Amino acid sequence: MKKILVLGKNSYIGKNIYRWLSQYPDRYDVSISATRDHAWQQADWEGLDAVVDCAGVAHINHITEDMRGLFYGVNRDLTIEIARYAKDHGVRQFILFSSMNVYGDYCEHITDLADVHPTSFYGDSKLQGDLGVQALADETFTVALVRPPFVYGKGCSGNYNTIARIAKITPIFPTYRNRKSMIYIDNLCEFIRLLAESGDGGVYAPQNKELVSTADLVRAISRATGHRVWFTGLFNWMIPIGNKITRMVRRGFADDCYDMGLSEYWSQKYCVVGFVKSIQETCERTR
Repeated sequence: MKKILVLGKNSYIGKNIYRWLSQYPDRYDVSISATRDHAWQQADWEGLDAVVDCAGVAHINHITEDMRGLFYGVNRDLTIEIARYAKDHGVRQFILFSSMNVYGDYCEHITDLADVHPTSFYGDSKLQGDLGVQALADETFTVALVRPPFVYGKGCSGNYNTIARIAKITPIFPTYRNRKSMIYIDNLCEFIRLLAESGDGGVYAPQNKELVSTADLVRAISRATGHRVWFTGLFNWMIPIGNKITRMVRRGFADDCYDMGLSEYWSQKYCVVGFVKSIQETCERTR
C-alpha cells in the first residue's frame, strides 16, 4: 500500500485527487492537508511514498504589480520549502503541480517541454518553483512536474464557466478552428494515480485525447444543456484580427495547446472519460 499526502485542501485539483485516490482504500493510504499557516507541517509525514503538491497562488484575470511578492512567496519560496521538508522526511516522490503558463500566457503550439519562456510573473513564479524543486532531486528523491492545460469538471472555476455561460445563451457562434488542450478532472486524477504508482520523475503535460476548438466546446455544452446554437463561418475572418488587438478575443480564440505527442504517457490510458461525455457529466453535475 502506498502512503500519499495531498497538499491543497482548498484546491479544486487537490480535493479531487484526494477523492479519486480514496476510491482505492486497499491500495492507497491517502490524506490531505492545507498549506496556509504551515498547516502542512502538522500532517503525518511518517513513511510517505509520495507527496502531491497542488497548493499555490493560481492565475487570475487581473494580476497587478502589487501581487508580485505574493506569487513568488507562495509559488516559489513556499513550494521549495515544502519540497525540502519532504526530502528531509524521507519522501520518495514529490509531484508538483506547475502550470502551462511557464511556456507563456498565450502558448500557441508547444512542441518541446524544455522550451520555457514565461511572459508574466505568475508564469515565472511557477517556473522558479519548478527549478528550485528540481534542484533537490537525487537518487532517493524523485521530482515530477505536472503542467496541465485547461482543467475542467464539476465545480471548476475559470475559463470553462465563462464559455459555459456563453454556450447556454448565445444564438450564434463562429466556427473558427483554433486548437486548445484540455483535461477533464477525472482524467487528470487518474494520471496522478498512475504517476504515483510508477514513482517516476520528469516533466509531464497530460491532456485529453483530442485537441478542441472553442467552437467544439460551445457545441458540446449547448448540446448537453439543450440550447440550440447556430454555428457560422461568416465572422471567422475577424477573429485573427481580434486576436492581435484585444486580450478578450485572444483568450477565447488563440491557439493554446500541447502537441499530442507530448502527452502519450501509458498510451493515454489515464483518459478514462472522452471529451463529449466529460462535458455531459460536467453539465449534469453543475445543474
